[in-house]
Amino acid sequence: MLITILIIAIGLTFLSLIVTIIWLLKVSGLFTPIKIKISQPSFEFLTIVYKFQQGDYSKSADIFKDILNYSPSHSTIAIYYDSPDIVPVEQRRFIVGVIVDETKDQEIIERMKTDDYQIFKLPKSVQSVYTTFPFSSVFSVSIANMRVPSYLTEFIQVTYLLDEQ
Repeated sequence: MLITILIIAIGLTFLSLIVTIIWLLKVSGLFTPIKIKISQPSFEFLTIVYKFQQGDYSKSADIFKDILNYSPSHSTIAIYYDSPDIVPVEQRRFIVGVIVDETKDQEIIERMKTDDYQIFKLPKSVQSVYTTFPFSSVFSVSIANMRVPSYLTEFIQVTYLLDEQ
């Protein structure tokens, strides 16, 4: 009887662990559909306080986590300059930053600048290719880095080929 109860308890614990892992992966974006769009941005410009990095795109997770220390409520942004299918890992360039309002967020801007963040204004473009991805846990960045670049690459290639015909 005791062995039966112990086996049931172990089974329920294991089942709970599996359900928890699946739930964490779900809220982190593993099953989120990736929707890529081409549109004209709704802003005239975005002021971004950012850090530039070169190397593996997975390093962006550290900057995202660092930004949360300054302001967990602001929208974050990452711009990955190079295609992972073409550019070697050590040469890939990217920035990770936070979108700020220059008049309301002076304190955050100054604090971040003292920690080697830079500031720039992203101008409005005629068209942009973009996607969004949930940032609900530290795993979100790693999942996004695994899933999004290949979707973007394929979308850009297909769109370019369609424009050529």
